[in-house]
Amino acid sequence: MVGTAWLGGGRVTAGLFIFGILVGVCANADDQALEKLVDRLPPLFPEEVSSAQLSVSEWEALREAWASTLQYFEYGHMPPKPDRVWATETVERELPLGGISEQRMTLLIGTYTRLPMRVALYLPPGEGPFSILIREEHALGHIEEVPSVLERGYGFLEYAREDLDPDRPNVIGPAQAAYPEYDWATLAVWAWGGMRVVDYLETRDDIRMDQLGIIGHSRGGKMALLAGALDDRFGLVVANGSGAGGAGSYVVEDGKCESLEMITRPSRFGYWFHGRLRWFVDRRESLPFDQHFLKALVAPRALLCTEAREDLWANPRGTLVSSLAANKAFERFGVSERNGLHFRDGRHDLRAEDWNAILDFADWHFRGIKPDSSDRFRPGFASAE
Repeated sequence: MVGTAWLGGGRVTAGLFIFGILVGVCANADDQALEKLVDRLPPLFPEEVSSAQLSVSEWEALREAWASTLQYFEYGHMPPKPDRVWATETVERELPLGGISEQRMTLLIGTYTRLPMRVALYLPPGEGPFSILIREEHALGHIEEVPSVLERGYGFLEYAREDLDPDRPNVIGPAQAAYPEYDWATLAVWAWGGMRVVDYLETRDDIRMDQLGIIGHSRGGKMALLAGALDDRFGLVVANGSGAGGAGSYVVEDGKCESLEMITRPSRFGYWFHGRLRWFVDRRESLPFDQHFLKALVAPRALLCTEAREDLWANPRGTLVSSLAANKAFERFGVSERNGLHFRDGRHDLRAEDWNAILDFADWHFRGIKPDSSDRFRPGFASAE
């Protein structure tokens, strides 16, 4: 059974397959059941105030409040933009992938800190300027997706997140050591690294700065959503299978999913987050925020959350609910179509099918090339791919 859930206009058809196939709750769930889940999340706007009623200054003040709340309770606070980011140790080579050229370099971040971070840049043929999709990884060389990205005319940049902070508990990474006065946790460090990539790209004349996307999978998806929420230079933000602390709700959880209690354990992934997040273990209903705050900060830019139906660990139902709740922010600008979701069959991975959806969504919102069926980017619609 296939039904459609509409972000735009807030209409959800009865009999959503989401509840029957995606998360196995109930095959005939109705609008009211879904609305009850959305209503469990903390409100984005003051009571009885719609997004359309907010002035520009009130909107900006509200966005600042969302960002401040998330940084205080969840991720910690980042240092400001450094005075300079530049490339050194550049090495170019041809890859055995149809003549693709790779530029590997080390970025130095800040005149005084000179934090090194390795990146690899791949550009399609031509002189540009090029749209760029940015992805972090624990190390460079994960280039399976590069040919398909370049075939679409996009450049691809990968950066080594662990150069700034290793993915281990009880470690003070180089970035945290360089800025000891900031209380940022690991996800915030990695997101800050993505922002510094943009600083570097601003120094080049072959890049379209109005068409930059940041993409991440799993813990990288958590990072990408945070970076995109706090830096409006990213015109496209994509979180794939990002779960708790990413696109998934803390309040609306399934029993088998990555939970607030799990990710904040010091022995597990507590170092990804600020310690204050652990205050809400066993009392999630008292959270002053949920992940729809993060998604709302992306509006009116393009946001895509990609999920696998069998990836219950990443809480796809919670992703659906937080996206629906965040749509009030996109509605303010009349751009509900920029708040997208894409579901596929399968488990926790970033696959060719996900990349095809990401590139189609980028074509739509960067280039105005509407997909054959934009319904595939509405939550609850079974992908025909």
